[in-house]
Amino acid sequence: MPRIDIGTISLNYADIGEGDPLLLIPGLVGVYNAWDFQLDHFSKNYRCITFDHRGTGDSDKPAGNENYTTQKLAEDSIGLLDKLGIERAHVIGTSTGGCVVQNLALDNPHRLGACVFSNTWTKADTYFSRLQTYRKWIGESYGQDAYVEFSSIMTNGTQQFRYDLEKVMALEERAKKTIAPIDIISARIDMTLTHDRVKEIDKINRPSLVIGTTDDATVPVYFSLDIHEAIADSELFIFDQGGHYSYRRHAGQWNALVEAFLAKHPL
Repeated sequence: MPRIDIGTISLNYADIGEGDPLLLIPGLVGVYNAWDFQLDHFSKNYRCITFDHRGTGDSDKPAGNENYTTQKLAEDSIGLLDKLGIERAHVIGTSTGGCVVQNLALDNPHRLGACVFSNTWTKADTYFSRLQTYRKWIGESYGQDAYVEFSSIMTNGTQQFRYDLEKVMALEERAKKTIAPIDIISARIDMTLTHDRVKEIDKINRPSLVIGTTDDATVPVYFSLDIHEAIADSELFIFDQGGHYSYRRHAGQWNALVEAFLAKHPL
């Protein structure tokens, strides 16, 4: 896929399909092909825009912790929409991508249609902080491949290793080929620990769908319940199982759920 200079950084991105713009923001692994279960489906009716996060995939990987915050990722998202001439878009974010959507919905609500928050959190608590810290230590102690493989265990969950192994391995392969140096990996994990819009989430006024999974070992389901409770008139759907990647494990049901929600809230 092509790279695009948005003025502050160059991003590797995909622009597929026609219709109302739909921006899909991946999670911490950061590579846009995490959405390979969604792009074929939604591009039939939407112009799907997605990208590799800064510091991942084939996007630029600037050094320095200051370059890695969920706010920076939100700025990149707006910069990409600007460069593509897109004034407003529906937006979907999973995990870290859902934190980015929080920033967008609070700071640039006029640029958004409907919002989907999938398996994301509000502010790191003790459980999440411990998990992310150990994830960082694994990368720092054992290298990039170990970080990717441990992250894959935590995000895909047991069911995808059992039933979607080929897709799991393909995603791992690209992540390993394009992974950043350890210092950037650590900075990106740190941004998940410093993200905090918890006191403002109730100010989000965009149509919102919140999705969680009861067996998500990375982002406990109670975060989805908290977000749903905070955002007035939001819709909530909880999968019984599927790990952190509900959108990949239950792609058909997830896609239908999101498509029905977006249809109720045209741009």
